Amino acid sequence: MNGIRTIWNQGRAAILGWVHIPSLLAVETLARCGYDGLVIDLQHGEADLASAMPLLPAIHAAGIEPLVRMKANDAGDIGRMLDFGAYGVIAPLINTADDAARLAGALHYPPHGARSFGPRRPPMRFGADYYAKASETIVSLAMVETREALANLDAIIGVEGLDGIFIGPADLSVALGRPPRADTDDPEVLAAIRHIIARCKAGGRRVGIFCNDAGYGRRMIAQGCDLVSLAPDLTLMAAAARASVQAARG
Repeated sequence: MNGIRTIWNQGRAAILGWVHIPSLLAVETLARCGYDGLVIDLQHGEADLASAMPLLPAIHAAGIEPLVRMKANDAGDIGRMLDFGAYGVIAPLINTADDAARLAGALHYPPHGARSFGPRRPPMRFGADYYAKASETIVSLAMVETREALANLDAIIGVEGLDGIFIGPADLSVALGRPPRADTDDPEVLAAIRHIIARCKAGGRRVGIFCNDAGYGRRMIAQGCDLVSLAPDLTLMAAAARASVQAARG
């Protein structure tokens, strides 16, 4: 079973790292820092499909789950990542139930979806009968980050074949006329986040959110989030470097 799904079944929230730098050594190091999974960012990170592929088994080898944030809701790209060992998919800019249905279709084999059969790495982990249990091996989250998505939230949540929603706070803030930022305390954006969490809970869906600060992540878990991602590798590196330089300068 997918490790994140196991964590959820135990009543706990999953904590993810976020990868902007597609370095094998860096990812192998990060994967051993206590996260439950790592998200390779294909939308705003440096990785593309080719550079992401060798990172997926490296993450799994550390005993945690490899996920990808896709650059778009593209069935071909999603299928390729699944075939090479992504066990979680976060798709950006899911604004309508039709968008969500296309995402669900890309994740599941017929009759529940339209994924083309040709897995390469998953049978090494899940066995020769992977086809029969493929759906349960994947965690799937649709990003809600626009006014249109907020207006269609219940319809998106109602689409079968998705685990739930992942909140994109920066784009959501922009959509609501606020500066783009994670860890926001803006009242209107916080109200939208609380609304998304409440509707997911009412609809029996999981909900996650991108965070920077660990304290904010704990706060979001306390508010009902089932999954939080913390500061990306590039952010962590820059913060540590600044602190080191400042300490040396006295």
